Amino acid sequence: MKLLIEKLQSLQHATGHLVREIAEISVPKIFNRGLLLSTPEHSYPELYFIDNGLARGYFTHQGQEQTSWILARGFILPTASFFSLSSSIEYINFLKDSSGYAISLSHWSELGKINPVFLLMLLEIYEENLQHIKQREQMLRIRHAETRFLYFQQKYPELINLPTHEILASLLAIESKYLFKIKRKYRK
Repeated sequence: MKLLIEKLQSLQHATGHLVREIAEISVPKIFNRGLLLSTPEHSYPELYFIDNGLARGYFTHQGQEQTSWILARGFILPTASFFSLSSSIEYINFLKDSSGYAISLSHWSELGKINPVFLLMLLEIYEENLQHIKQREQMLRIRHAETRFLYFQQKYPELINLPTHEILASLLAIESKYLFKIKRKYRK
């Protein structure tokens, strides 16, 4: 719970009282390796916080899995929109045993009806997620594969060796055989 509380406290609109209220509605969870948390057909209206582990988001295109993101720590938003009720094409699964918390968005929304600052905190979490999406998009616009790999290595050093080679290749949009050559060149 310590990492979740620290993350909530780092939000601009957080106060001790608001953080305690959110901590009270947070349910501890264990996510086993291989667990499919969410699919396009089914997504729980919950915000997840991973404090230890490894998760990824992916979609399928022409029968192949394309990795959208990987995460060792932080918030995972539901694949289907809670507010607009729109659907998604994303799957979320765990690449190793992980632990964290589930926070019901319905409960969070109820807290927001009592005190709108709760919703500002939630908006900050969604904005942070949007910034991560923009960073990934910018990374994918780097034309040279080796430069893209180095950018990812510098930006996310804790993740460079965590996922399998195929997942990292998919995330970086680099063909697997070329990623092997690049990794070999920059092996520390």
